[in-house]
Amino acid sequence: MPTERFACLALAAGLMLALLGGARLPAEWAGPAHFLCFALATALLWRGTEGRARCAVVAAVIAAAAFVNFFAGAAAALFVAAALFIRRQYLCAESSEP
Repeated sequence: MPTERFACLALAAGLMLALLGGARLPAEWAGPAHFLCFALATALLWRGTEGRARCAVVAAVIAAAAFVNFFAGAAAALFVAAALFIRRQYLCAESSEP
């Protein structure tokens, strides 16, 4: 497994554990912060799996969001997944053109 993919998966796991572990945020920041954190987790998991486990990534993020902020997490996961699915181009160093 390339280091970049491992780093993405490890960062996503750490972010999810921090959210599920009860990282406290001020009440007025909770909605937008949860949306951004779940969006970042979705993007990191998507990159870590190279887009091969699309449904599993979205399902995992939504399942984790059910314990924290379901609507923000589900919206973020679906929004990021739709954007990445529509894009259909995966950035990687091996396929870059000069």
